[in-house]
Amino acid sequence: MEYRTDEQIIARGRQIAPLTDADLPPLITLVIGVREYCDLMESLMPEIGCEIDVTKMSRNMDGDA
Repeated sequence: MEYRTDEQIIARGRQIAPLTDADLPPLITLVIGVREYCDLMESLMPEIGCEIDVTKMSRNMDGDA
C-alpha cells in the first residue's frame, strides 16, 4: 500500500508506534517528503527493459568479482 493520504499515513503510523496528536503533523510532512523524493527518483531512472544479472556485478567498490 502506498501512503498518499494523511489518513493512510496516520493509520499506518499508529500500527507501528503510539502516536500523539502532536506527532502527526511532522510524521505526515516526513512521509510526504519521502514519497515525493521517491517519485522524483523513479522518474529520473531510465527503464532497464530486462532483469539485471547480479551474479555478474562486482562485489565491492573496487570492481573485484
